[in-house]
Parts: sequence; C-alpha cells; structure tokens
Amino acid sequence: TIVKAEDRETFGKLLDALGVAQPAWSEAHTIDRSLQTAKDIGYPVLIRPSFVLSGKAMLVVETEDQLKEYLQSTDGDLRAHGLVITKFLQNAIECDFDGVAREGNIIIFALSEHVERGGVHSGDATLVLPPMTLVPAVQEKIKRDAAKIVRKLGVNGPFNIQFLVVDGEPYVIECNLRASR
Repeated sequence: TIVKAEDRETFGKLLDALGVAQPAWSEAHTIDRSLQTAKDIGYPVLIRPSFVLSGKAMLVVETEDQLKEYLQSTDGDLRAHGLVITKFLQNAIECDFDGVAREGNIIIFALSEHVERGGVHSGDATLVLPPMTLVPAVQEKIKRDAAKIVRKLGVNGPFNIQFLVVDGEPYVIECNLRASR
C-alpha cells in the first residue's frame, strides 16, 4: 500500500483511474528529456529528484535557462534516479486532509488550509483548522476524492493527502500513509 501511494507513477495511474485531478507531471532520466518534459508541461515547473520524499530538494523553475543551470549543477545521476517534473500551479491554496482509516473507510479526519499560497513546504507552512477560504462545495469535493483514494488503497491507519485548489478545483499532489500533523 505504501508503494502504491508513494511511487509517483503508480499513484498517478491510480488517480487517473479514479478520475481524481492531479497537476501534469512526468519523470525524466536525461538532460534532454528533462528539458523537453518541462517544455511540454509548461513553465513554471516544480522539480525534485525522484528518490526524495517530503519536498526535500524541491525547486520551482520558471524558465528553460533556469532548468539548464540546475541540470548542470546537479550531482545526481539522472539515469539511475530520475527527475520528477510537475506543473507548478500558481495562486493555489494548499490544504491537507489528515485522517485515520480502517479497511479503506475513513473513521475520522481533519481538513486544514495553509495560510501561505501553495508552494511553501508543509513543514514550513502555517495551517489553520477549519479551512478559512475553501467554500463548502470544494471541501466536499476534497472529502469525496480523499475517500476514493483511501478506499482504493485499502488504508488501515493514519494518512495525509495534500491538495492544491486552483479556481475551485482540487488537485492531489501527494499521499502519505502516516500521521502528518
């Protein structure tokens, strides 16, 4: 279950199958592919080494020149450990859906909203509970999407699903099968 949630490709396919929105993303294993992927997705993009969890070493890149500079300075082996390139959604509200589930059914949850705009790492962000600006319809959509994910994964125990909301549409950015807050 942890692999299904934390392996970007597996989780991305799961979200697609459930009809749950996520920002456009891809993994690249060469400099040329990294540049093409970023161009295809459209700047700005969020980049991070594929083997890094929880936002460490993330960087927002706004231009091809910035990406080239990053790629030239990186000491990582792209062939062995690719680069995950994700569309950076601007002016997003970030929120966290934390809960506990038993056999894929949510027992209890809390939906909190980041004070800062999306893009500030959760460990550095200020969160408020209950959400300040999310209208009830968006909160209900987040709850439905979270329930689909938890059910499909058959979660037993604590979980955290992070969302970005842009123009009233929630996008899943990450799922952790552990307590987060």
